[in-house]
Amino acid sequence: MPSAPPRMSSASLVNARRTSVVHGAAETSTLNFLKEETHTGDHFLTPSQLEVVYRTNIASGLSDIFAKELLDLYGPNALKELSGTSYWKLFRHNLFGWFQCVLWMGALLNFVSFFFAAELEHGRTKGRYENEYLYLGFVIVATVVGTGIFGFYQEAKNMAVMSGFEKLVPPNAMVIRDGVKKVVPNSDVVIGDIVEMMSGEIVPADVRILTCTNFKTDMSSLTGESEPVKHKPECTHTNPLESKNMAYFGCPITDGVARGVVIATGEMTQIGKIAGLVTGLKKEETPIAKEITHFIKLICGVAFVFGIIFFAMVFFTQHRWISAIQYMLGIILANVPEGLIVTLTVCMTLSANQLQKKNCLAKSLHAVETLGSTSCICSDKTGTLTENQMKVSHLFCNFKIYDSDDFSHVSQSTYSALCLAASLNLKAFFGFDYYDAPIAKRKIYGDASESAILRYMELHRSATLTREDNPKEAEIPFSSAYKYQVTIHRMQASQSYYLTMKGAPEIVLDYCTTVHTDEGEQPLTTQTIKELKAYFVKLANMGERVIGYCDLKLPTTDYPLGYQFDTHQLNFPIENLHFLGCISMIDPPRKDIAKSISMCRQAGIKVIMITGDHPVTALAISRQCGTITQPTVYDYAFEHHIELSDVPSHIKNQFKAAVITGDELRKMSVNELKSALAKYEEITFARTSPQQKLFIVETYQSLKYIVAVTGDGVNDSPALKKADIGIAMGINGTEVSKQAADMILLDDNFSSIVLGVQEGRRIFDNLKKTIAYTLTSNTPEMLPFVMYACVGMPLPLTLMLILVINVGTDLLPAMSLAYEDSEEDIMSIPPRKQTDHLVNKVLLFMAYFQIGLIQFFAGMYAYFVVFAREGFFPSSLLFVRDDWESDTKVIRDSIGRLYFYSERKRIERKAQTAYFVAICLTQISDVLICKTRRISLFKKGMKNQVLNASIVIDIFAAVTVTYLPLCNEIFGTEPIDWYLFFLAVPFMALMIIADEIRRYLIRNNISKWLEKETYY
Repeated sequence: MPSAPPRMSSASLVNARRTSVVHGAAETSTLNFLKEETHTGDHFLTPSQLEVVYRTNIASGLSDIFAKELLDLYGPNALKELSGTSYWKLFRHNLFGWFQCVLWMGALLNFVSFFFAAELEHGRTKGRYENEYLYLGFVIVATVVGTGIFGFYQEAKNMAVMSGFEKLVPPNAMVIRDGVKKVVPNSDVVIGDIVEMMSGEIVPADVRILTCTNFKTDMSSLTGESEPVKHKPECTHTNPLESKNMAYFGCPITDGVARGVVIATGEMTQIGKIAGLVTGLKKEETPIAKEITHFIKLICGVAFVFGIIFFAMVFFTQHRWISAIQYMLGIILANVPEGLIVTLTVCMTLSANQLQKKNCLAKSLHAVETLGSTSCICSDKTGTLTENQMKVSHLFCNFKIYDSDDFSHVSQSTYSALCLAASLNLKAFFGFDYYDAPIAKRKIYGDASESAILRYMELHRSATLTREDNPKEAEIPFSSAYKYQVTIHRMQASQSYYLTMKGAPEIVLDYCTTVHTDEGEQPLTTQTIKELKAYFVKLANMGERVIGYCDLKLPTTDYPLGYQFDTHQLNFPIENLHFLGCISMIDPPRKDIAKSISMCRQAGIKVIMITGDHPVTALAISRQCGTITQPTVYDYAFEHHIELSDVPSHIKNQFKAAVITGDELRKMSVNELKSALAKYEEITFARTSPQQKLFIVETYQSLKYIVAVTGDGVNDSPALKKADIGIAMGINGTEVSKQAADMILLDDNFSSIVLGVQEGRRIFDNLKKTIAYTLTSNTPEMLPFVMYACVGMPLPLTLMLILVINVGTDLLPAMSLAYEDSEEDIMSIPPRKQTDHLVNKVLLFMAYFQIGLIQFFAGMYAYFVVFAREGFFPSSLLFVRDDWESDTKVIRDSIGRLYFYSERKRIERKAQTAYFVAICLTQISDVLICKTRRISLFKKGMKNQVLNASIVIDIFAAVTVTYLPLCNEIFGTEPIDWYLFFLAVPFMALMIIADEIRRYLIRNNISKWLEKETYY
């Protein structure tokens, strides 16, 4: 059956006023639809209007027959699964990338050459050359497979395997059909169903609430609200996400019961649209992946161009295509650093392991460097910048605001009275299983605000003991209708009843006639009330949630012990009370968060807070964290006691910092948001929806920022998926957010991101050094084939020895550079520009035409010395290739001695071995000068013990290949005299001294030209 079109809500969707910043016309209509916020009118409709729109009956619900028709038409109430990268795709990428395909082709050519070796050897009996092709083929295959499996293992072990959306869907739902209550599978719930919900369940679909009693849902994963939302049947906001008469699919029900009508199911629910967005969004290639791809294409292109040129040249001059293949293979293998892929993989793996020690788990290796190149961090507030736990921050009494850590006033009567009332008027309680734990670690059952007060009072006033000594006799629970909560206690000390009231401070104040001070009770005059309300506003403007308290000691004459209190008929007073003060709470910033954000600023990284909280709360936390340090229009409005809308436009335009709300963002086009991002130096976004968070990320990306996004909720997952690097919370993060992200913060701490940025920048610098080191040997590996083809001299370096260098002796030193510390304070420089490539012209020039040429000259010097000692001076080696390779020709040396084929081949192998040793030794100098690009090698020192060990192993490998008989047979080498082993030492010294002078000139700004031409 073809899928039916999605059921729209009662009000039309907002017209598409903006297109995707990144995808544009390439985006499907479905994805563009999901990116748009849905503006429904369901929360405005009356019950009778809902019946008409959804063809249902509020009392009896849908009929079973009609419900089945709707289910067939619109499909099941299920969410789209978020699939991660498959293991096969990951394996294929690691085994058949650009580099790997070049090497596979090289292996294939070697196997082909093995079977046609007889033609290459001019009909001679099969011998060493045939085996060399076979060895080469197997070595290349082993290199590709080994590096591929290693890369696959490193990426696969951190790859998430579940989407997490299945945890948001309840198994069953209570519906009313044909006037009968019945439990049906949640997937069978349809639009128009009347559902009943109660505490402990999960909202089965998007529901418009018709009736409810103390009904609360946890919408934190959807909107970012840290407090459970208390619902009511009436519309409370034009935005359906903020209207209290709407409940959304997947939100846990924390309290109460409700009945409602289903207005959206499956993929058309708010959570369903998020799931669709996360599934449909395509992630951009990471910056380091782009750089590596660019580099690999460049190197492969050069290798193939030169290889084909030499193939054609040899084929047309010698007319032997197998010989031409040998030349082409030599050029390709010399240009393609076979060990580079495993080197890069190991470098990033080491860095990923370092990050994990700093509580950052990288799901992909490329994410490591992406964090280092980040230029903008869009951070969630709750749990990342803050502790995700409400805490008492201030106490207000006696017309003074006290810090919660200030205990100098605990003995004062007003302060004590406020603490007593706060300890008693609580519904929250400690879990019985946690009494042995420290107070700060105990589990509390209750909402966030009451939990904060209980924990604070337990620490400083023994709240549990106070409540036990003074038991509760009566209670009026909090209601949104009257906005207060009353408790009556039998006091042990006075043997009388004590009434306390708490609620919104303005509401509580209306029930009072006096205010408690240390000097006694004072009447509440107009001026006193005005002064008290000014304090309330001050606390609220600090972004804190304020709760007011008042009390009344009930006289024993009217309320003797044993009095029966009636909370319905109210046979006790709740007016003419005594105002005590207020307690304010906030989810405080994490320790040292301001320092971390200051480090980001110093490193040139923008930090943007995006939260679902109220703009005033968002601004207060932004100030405490340091994401906003300059005045905003809110500060102006607070200071002048005016509404935000009354601030003149010319005043608004003067500010360099802003809080932009979701309502304002909803009215902005792409260009308007771009203008705002360019205008304001500091921005906080408040009351944002998942689609708006995605809109913000895409806009920053269109302005060429490398964007990191942090989040923990389902609502964050589209932005996490779209960001250059998405960072989910490991402790409080949902499975959905972890699956969409590239990195997971194991401690939910923003400071770990800063450490990650530092590590990412370090690894980029070290990757440059690694590539510079690896590419240098390409020149002395390629030029021997040029000499062989152009001047007809015996081949100075064989294909097998090239592989020994590339995947043997060079491998450990290249990897060891990943352990190098940064040269300077990398957190004091701006993020690298997207034009600052991993491999640039200067690096290639230095590697190929400076250091590489010195190594080539060192190799040729050793090569000529060995031949000269055997009687072949350089001039006698020119244009002798055809006779030299013929096993029927006899060659005379420079002093007239005759050499048969086997004798001169033995000398050739000695010369090739000396050339190989010279490359190995000069590569030691190369790794030393690659340790540092600017500071002196003597200042940098040799603290990298891994590098020191790799140098020793490098020398040992060269000795083994040279003198071990088995290696002589496999690699085609010949033992040389011990003093010939050190022929390249002068060239080693030249490289180190010359580079030390270069760095000195750059460091002291003596030659700008030299810096421009040689500093990569």
